[in-house]
Amino acid sequence: MGTSDDMRPQLPAEPAFEGEGPADPSSDPLHPRDRHAPLTRRRFLGLAGLGGLAALGGGAAFGVYRHEHEAPVGGSTEGPAGGPGVSADPSGTEAEALKALGPEPASYTPPAPESRPPVGSDPFELRCQVCVVGGGAAGAAAATIAGRMGVETVLLEESFVLGGNVTRGLVNLDKVTWGGQQNMVGGYFRELLLEMEKAGQAVYPTERTHWAVPFEVDAMRHLALVLARRSGADVRFGAQAVWVERDQRQIKAVWAQEQGRLVRVLADVYIDCTGDGNLGYLAGNGYWLGDRERGEIQGQTLIFYAGPVDWERLVEYAGKEGSLTNNYQVIGLRSFMSKIIAEKRVEGTPQRGLLINRNMEPAFVSISASEIYSNHLEPGTLPRILTMLQTQDYQIHSALKAEVPGFGQSHIVRLAERPYLREGRRLIGYKQLDVGQVLRGEKPADSIARGWYPIDLHVARSGGPVHLGSLRAGDWYGIPYACLVARDIDNLLMSGRCISVTHEALGSTRISPVSMSLGQAAGIAAALSASQKKAPARIQAGEVQREIIHQGGFL
Repeated sequence: MGTSDDMRPQLPAEPAFEGEGPADPSSDPLHPRDRHAPLTRRRFLGLAGLGGLAALGGGAAFGVYRHEHEAPVGGSTEGPAGGPGVSADPSGTEAEALKALGPEPASYTPPAPESRPPVGSDPFELRCQVCVVGGGAAGAAAATIAGRMGVETVLLEESFVLGGNVTRGLVNLDKVTWGGQQNMVGGYFRELLLEMEKAGQAVYPTERTHWAVPFEVDAMRHLALVLARRSGADVRFGAQAVWVERDQRQIKAVWAQEQGRLVRVLADVYIDCTGDGNLGYLAGNGYWLGDRERGEIQGQTLIFYAGPVDWERLVEYAGKEGSLTNNYQVIGLRSFMSKIIAEKRVEGTPQRGLLINRNMEPAFVSISASEIYSNHLEPGTLPRILTMLQTQDYQIHSALKAEVPGFGQSHIVRLAERPYLREGRRLIGYKQLDVGQVLRGEKPADSIARGWYPIDLHVARSGGPVHLGSLRAGDWYGIPYACLVARDIDNLLMSGRCISVTHEALGSTRISPVSMSLGQAAGIAAALSASQKKAPARIQAGEVQREIIHQGGFL
């Protein structure tokens, strides 16, 4: 497997799949009739052709999903405070089992939507060709690209900031290539970085930055909004989707509440960029949630900024302590974290190591250290999650200030507005990308984006991050267009965290640079669908690919 751009898949002459969905949905191989067949340990090992299997992170056998009429998935799933911080790639039989693990066998079906729209005074209508719900990394890209392609586009964002995990969650742009041999930055993401670099607001990723991207987060949130509005997209802040008006397999309208007033958005095509699959859920598209064994989702983290920090002293100390260090990052400080956890100086289930990234202002750093394992989709859980994460942040910083050289004069200068949400609902599409395809570096004919990040899962049963495997340095895998096309709703696309992938594969696809590439692809597909008056499933993957290449993206 090489690393050259010459290895892009050939553009298919025919679509990878065709049709607005099966006339008889039960003929779909992912229909609940087949998905609900139990995937027992014996059945899985028989399918995989293996003599034994260690379960992900905990030693239990793989099982089937819970369904909404059974025990709920919500509530605390915190692991033991003293659990190991595993960070190793599988080998031998376990690695082969992971590669053999295919699409998930069961899914959730959302409840039937209410028969009546929400009641409110003075509702108004918006008509457009493309409606993007969610303005995170994927949504900002999707709306900008659709607008540039000349279709009327409306973007509904519940907050007042574009960028999601990157801007509201302060998440780093880390490893925008894997191994430093192949730059994966293209299309919308590359344009964003180049414009910020020109203004002195970002450092373009190179070997010097260890392929991370130092950037000013507020500059990125500003530029994302400028680009979206410049494209002609109608950006609606403070607008949260609350109900979907559906006609058979079509979304007829999305109802949102904007500043207390109801908005009815009628569009030809809709894109779910909510991260948690909220639009698909409201519309009734099936979805998966959590891991195969317990339905548990990945943990949440609240990133914070601290400063001033003496970077040179910190790096010297961290290197002696056994951490990985480079010009812009410190990864580790495991003995420090083990000590403060053992001494009960930090509550709950924090990470077993720290990720410290240097910002554009050299004296200030971002820190990823807190963690809690809970289902943020369950009503009422977010206040508890945020309280614990904020408490951990202040406790960890207090210990850093007292014990780690370089932090003596520092204080917390900023908490992220929202937790880093790594996983939510994964909506069912016409294909589901699995862990084997990721680890093999498969490049399917209908690929519309590249992924390259290691499979990095933050799971309760292992007490923190677990690396299930990495690609060879400089390699990548392709994400099929069919993973962005909703199976149950004919005019729905999805992008970002809520695309059709397995729990394990999401550990790689969830990063923000990939979300931007997925958003660009979804924006292109939606624009083509609306302008040609065809359902997204009838748009040829080759058409989307040609436009991605034209816009400077990678396949």
